[in-house]
Amino acid sequence: MKKFLIILLTLTATASAYSQQYTEETLRAKLDSVSLKYPGYNNAVQLNVAGLPLAELLNSIALENNLNISIDPSFNQAISYNFFDAQVKDVLVFLYDNFEIEYQFIGSILAVRKRAAKKEIVYIPPPHKIDLSYNPSNEFLSVDLKNDTLSRVVEAMTKESGKNIVLAPEVRNKQVSAYFLNRPFDQVFEMIAKANGLESNKDESGIYYLFTTPNSEKGSGNTNVFKPNSLPSDQTGVQLEKNNFGTLDIIANNAEMEDIIRLAAKELDAYYFFYNRPEGKASFEIKNATFPDLLSLLFNGTKYSYKEDNRVFLIGEVKTEGIRATELIRMENRTIENVKAAIPRDLLTDLEVSEFLELNGLIVSGSGRKIEELKAFLSSIDIVVPMIQIDVMIILSKKGSTVKTGIKAGLKEKPTTTSGTLYPEMDVQAGAQTINNILDAINGFGIVNLGNVTENFYVSLQLLESNNVVAIESTPKITTLNGHNANISIGETTYYQETQVDVQNSVVNQGVLSSKTWKSVDANLTVKIKPFVSADENVTLSITVTQDDFGGKIDPTAPPNISKQTFESMVRVKNGEVVLLGGLDKKKNNDSGSGVPLISRVPVLKWFFSSRQKEREKSKLHILIRPTVTY
Repeated sequence: MKKFLIILLTLTATASAYSQQYTEETLRAKLDSVSLKYPGYNNAVQLNVAGLPLAELLNSIALENNLNISIDPSFNQAISYNFFDAQVKDVLVFLYDNFEIEYQFIGSILAVRKRAAKKEIVYIPPPHKIDLSYNPSNEFLSVDLKNDTLSRVVEAMTKESGKNIVLAPEVRNKQVSAYFLNRPFDQVFEMIAKANGLESNKDESGIYYLFTTPNSEKGSGNTNVFKPNSLPSDQTGVQLEKNNFGTLDIIANNAEMEDIIRLAAKELDAYYFFYNRPEGKASFEIKNATFPDLLSLLFNGTKYSYKEDNRVFLIGEVKTEGIRATELIRMENRTIENVKAAIPRDLLTDLEVSEFLELNGLIVSGSGRKIEELKAFLSSIDIVVPMIQIDVMIILSKKGSTVKTGIKAGLKEKPTTTSGTLYPEMDVQAGAQTINNILDAINGFGIVNLGNVTENFYVSLQLLESNNVVAIESTPKITTLNGHNANISIGETTYYQETQVDVQNSVVNQGVLSSKTWKSVDANLTVKIKPFVSADENVTLSITVTQDDFGGKIDPTAPPNISKQTFESMVRVKNGEVVLLGGLDKKKNNDSGSGVPLISRVPVLKWFFSSRQKEREKSKLHILIRPTVTY
């Protein structure tokens, strides 16, 4: 028993060893570990072989380096290599990487065998999921079919909607393709059948059928087709033929609508009640039509309609009580505001529609058929309105400098007191007393006698320079709906005084009355953005930028001058991209002065015989805009 267990454990270890696969790193680590006990793996070999079988190469390496290597005799592949001072373990790694061999370490023995072929794993993809969704609140269906098997499509439709569908055996494996978005279930079911050359039907119990007819034209998916005047022109009346599944083939030529309804109801055992007898004649040919299909076709475009109540068809004019339907149609993804104005006028014919803001819906009264048509339109526009967050970075930089130099001298009405600043800027006005003191000091040297100036004499000396740099950065964020304006306004307000004078000339009061009021003037930086989001989420931006600046005043009490710069553009950017708007630059250069003719132009001398002023000002406006679309 003990020997059996030893043999079993040995076989298990052997099996696990055969299943082990090495990478280059793990094999080197293994050989480094084995070489500590068996140093022959570290020996260098020099081999130059040509056409030597692989088994003989390994045998010679084992004999020369005192290693125990067992080689599968089936190795007869001839190799040609030149190894110079290569370690044995490097040679073994090289052979492992380049030939289909595997190593098994059993104590001091290295077994070399053919590497087991890898089993190819065949991936079986899961069944394609049918792209289908159903809204039970309004029984609208959306499908995207691309060569899908009809049996799987019907199975998905039944699971989603809970409606039972029966397939004829010959059409179960037929591949169908169709695309419909938010349309009534019955309409989608009928159009899928027509688009794929099939017949469709619905019985009184609500079960749907899909089948083919032997006499249907190949490739024609539209079998319920009007064919006026199929009967001879001299024959007036109706021909009916009852089919399976409770449908009729009907040919009518200039027949009374009331007669058509009576005969069809009799064939299909349908119950009906006339509120008003339908007046008018019809000519058509249809196949596989149910009684509701017939009524819908007959009353389309007329003032008549029908309503099914407990399997009894009530027939009469649309406005008749009992026929008229009233329903609240609620919007799910957008507000009801402005929706009524967007509805085509033809859809509102014979319908009374009013907004119900509290429930975000429309109250509709009229024909049930017209209401269903209106619901289909509202469902097509009831999508989420994109919300656009607009990040705006406004960067305004101003840089300016002013230089004033010159000497002025003259007489005033009264003596001038010396005043001003010497450092860091020089702006001094000297009176007669100060100037006479300076002249007396010069006269004291005895060289010349300059005399004195009159007491009303003054001298003004200016030598100053000023620089300014202003940087304003604003990063507002605004959010607006698609197609609505977003406005940003940044600015300042200044005030000026306005005086109003009233002259009174009467027996009681005579004189002049004056009143003063303060009025405001604004200078703003205004950015107006109107975004439009396309289906691919590209954003078209209509941008208007207006920049106002205050200028000088013509009078201290007058309002300031205002300069305007306007930029308008329409750009298209991707969702999340940044657009740069620039180019609103303004430069101002002012170089003015006054002085003694001719001398004021001579270099150096002009600084003593003139007064000059230089102004430099430059402003630049950059606007960065990044729209982000959210739902």
